[in-house]
Amino acid sequence: MLGLPLKKKRLAAAVILSAILFSMAEASLAKLTKANPIINVYRDVLPPEDAQSPIVTIYAPANGSFCPRNVTLLFDVSIPQGNNSNFRYEITEIYYKASWEAREITYTGGYVGVHRSIDLSDACGGNLSVTIYAVGVGYIQTGEEYRRENNVLYSYHYYDRFQLIGYSTVSFIKDVVSPQLTVLSLQNKTYATSAIELILVVNEPASQILYSIDGMENQTTPGNITLTGLPRGPHNLTVYAADLAGNTAVSETIFFNVEFSDFLPIAAVTIATVAIVGLGLALHLKKRRNKPSFEDN
Repeated sequence: MLGLPLKKKRLAAAVILSAILFSMAEASLAKLTKANPIINVYRDVLPPEDAQSPIVTIYAPANGSFCPRNVTLLFDVSIPQGNNSNFRYEITEIYYKASWEAREITYTGGYVGVHRSIDLSDACGGNLSVTIYAVGVGYIQTGEEYRRENNVLYSYHYYDRFQLIGYSTVSFIKDVVSPQLTVLSLQNKTYATSAIELILVVNEPASQILYSIDGMENQTTPGNITLTGLPRGPHNLTVYAADLAGNTAVSETIFFNVEFSDFLPIAAVTIATVAIVGLGLALHLKKRRNKPSFEDN
C-alpha cells in the first residue's frame, strides 16, 4: 500500500474496516441469537366464534351393521378451516370409549395417514358401541416482546389458547355365533327317483347357502330346491350356510343312493295293454250296434 496514491489508500482502508465491522456485527448477531431464548406464554380463553371442533369420521363398521369376529374400526380426524386465519390449530389427543370397556383408552396408532384403525377383535359379542374423541387446541398470538435479564435477551411470545373436542359414535352388532343349519328332507337311504327335494332350515337370516354333491364344486341355492337329474348309484351331499356377519355352519355329510328303472314292470305293462285293447273293442261293437241299416229301405 506504500506505492498507492492517498485516495486509493483511504479507499482500501475503508473497505478493510467495513469488512472487519461486518464480521464483528455478524458474530455479535449470532451470539445474540444463541443467547435469545424464546418463551411462550399462554392464556386459556373461550374458543372464537368461527372456531370449529375437529371432525371425526368413522368409515367402518357401518352403523347398525353385523360384524364378524375380527372386526376393525376405521376412522379419520380432520381439522376444519375457520374464517379466522389468525390462529394455529392442531390435534393434541385422540381417545375412545368402548361400551365393553370400563375406562377411556388413548389412541396410540399415530396421527398421520388417511385412515386410522383400531382392532376390535378382542371385543365381546353382542350389541356394541364405540365413541371416538379428538381434542383440538388452537393458538392465537396476541403479542411479542423482548426482555433483558441477567445480560440475556429473552423473546416472549404471548398466545390465547383454546380447546375444542369433536367426537363420533358408531353402534354395531358383533356376531360371534355360527348359525344353526338343519337338513330336513334328505336322509341316508335309497331313493327310487332321480328328483329329490332338499329342504333346509337356518335359524337366522343367511347371506349365502351353498351345497356340494359328490365333492363337486359348490352350488349356490336361495333355499329349498329339488335336486334333479341324479344318476343311479351312491351319492353324498354337504350344505354350507353363512350368516350376515360371516359366521359359517356346515351340515353333516349325507350319504344316499338313487335306484330306479327306466321301464315299467312287465305285469303292469300287460294289464295296461289288455285294458286298452278291451276298451277299443267295446267302442267298435257300440258303433256297429248303433249304425243305421239300409237293407230295410
